[in-house]
Amino acid sequence: MFGLYPSGPAWVRHFTATVPAREIQQLLVKHAGFVAGLFHQPFGAQRGAVIAQRNGFVVMTDDLEASHAELVVAPDVELTNLLWSQSSGYANQWSARELHALTGCDGWESLLKAAGNWFSRAGDDLALAVAGTLGAKPVAPAAPAIDPVLSVSFPDDDDAPWLPSDYLHETPFAEGMSCGH
Repeated sequence: MFGLYPSGPAWVRHFTATVPAREIQQLLVKHAGFVAGLFHQPFGAQRGAVIAQRNGFVVMTDDLEASHAELVVAPDVELTNLLWSQSSGYANQWSARELHALTGCDGWESLLKAAGNWFSRAGDDLALAVAGTLGAKPVAPAAPAIDPVLSVSFPDDDDAPWLPSDYLHETPFAEGMSCGH
């Protein structure tokens, strides 16, 4: 259904969810900072409808109403064009100023590094959403068990707090003592 995109197979991750795509969309928007997609098909018919997007990457599905969603993460059209240009030897057609205007990156090296990070995070967040763990509260670690022997062996006899003033009192000095004067 999804096939290859112009950016190449290294920039695509496939997922299968056991819930409808709309539920995945809601999780991504609510818990992962994605923007809801308008279900447009940026790469043409039967190539996937966008349900969410973030940082130049889109999450697409083949069927919005299916109870088990087939999903893919891929670069959006603009980033796809840039990545294709770079991998096909046409990187010099983009000036540093154009790259910065389109992506916020200062050059190809920073763009490729940033795109790799964006792609990884988008895929990881989608994987968590598909697993049903995105936005789930982390399980609190169990409180350490109190050792019954130690808690009984050392009772707290002194409930009064210690204050430095407890040890400050008038000390009579012997006549003629000085501090070195």
